[in-house]
Amino acid sequence: MAAQRILVIEDETSAREALKSLLDEEGYTVCTAETGTRGLERLGEFKPDTVVCDFYLPDIDGLQVVRAVRALSEDGITVIVITAGCGGEDAENTLRREADFFFKKPLDLQGFRDVLQAERDGGRERAALVS
Repeated sequence: MAAQRILVIEDETSAREALKSLLDEEGYTVCTAETGTRGLERLGEFKPDTVVCDFYLPDIDGLQVVRAVRALSEDGITVIVITAGCGGEDAENTLRREADFFFKKPLDLQGFRDVLQAERDGGRERAALVS
């Protein structure tokens, strides 16, 4: 199977570069963006299978990104949100319902790899939540 295409949307340079490096090593084709708006622009150009998005971005939040990806994509793109916190229990519960996967920082690398491998293998489980 061809390498899965992953779009990483993360405003923190070190975190963005670390995710890109990890995903490159795992054999994925990776595109990055530093804002939600730029990530959504790259969505059409790059055509990712998966979007990995930080919740706190300088322009729009991760929930807005999730909703825009759903609205703009007909291909069933998997969306993984990573956050140190997202504004309370109500916001977190909403995010858990709308994103395919949800990880809290610090990132559980093995759980993250497992989710990506399952996606690569075609074994998608909506709302299989990891924290």
